[in-house]
Amino acid sequence: MSLGFTADGIVGFVATVLYLLIIARIAVSWIGLNPWNPIVHWLRVIVDPILRPFRRILPTFGGIDFSPLLAILVIFFLARVITSLIDAAMGGGSLSFTLNILLLIRDVLLNIIIVLAVLVLVRLLFSLFNADPWHPLVAGVRHMTNFLVRPFASLGRRGSRYGYQSGVDVPAIVTLALYIGLYFGVRALFNDVVIPGLVR
Repeated sequence: MSLGFTADGIVGFVATVLYLLIIARIAVSWIGLNPWNPIVHWLRVIVDPILRPFRRILPTFGGIDFSPLLAILVIFFLARVITSLIDAAMGGGSLSFTLNILLLIRDVLLNIIIVLAVLVLVRLLFSLFNADPWHPLVAGVRHMTNFLVRPFASLGRRGSRYGYQSGVDVPAIVTLALYIGLYFGVRALFNDVVIPGLVR
């Protein structure tokens, strides 16, 4: 076992623990557990200082806090840079700094598209299963996704707000299809055009 492999493993382990703690913090805030619970308090003490700088930089969009996603991506990027520096110091291959930046931009864009697509999918599922529109969770998801489906509101039934009565939410279907296409388009752009052009 070489020193470089051990250092890579430690960097990967620390990054994975931070990912899991941030995801647990997100789950705790969504579930709404008692903030005085010792585990919840401990989790907030560890994760909130990590998220605080990102919350200052990144405002919420439609009620969605993207700071945990940005924090995970920055941790991912830093782990990748540190790992490539360790590999370079140990004589292995290395990725250029520009390539790491492009990979980070790609990952940020793809993850934002995935989060928005999942929100629209949840909205669509709520409409398909005729969920109670007055339930706080349903109302919250609809409020967060209204700005996403608004451009396609004219595709819905007349007399309904953003195409939603009972049954199929047509604007949500169109929006979801758009995000799926956008995901594959951005992925193809980076993987087939931008990154290979930089590597040559």
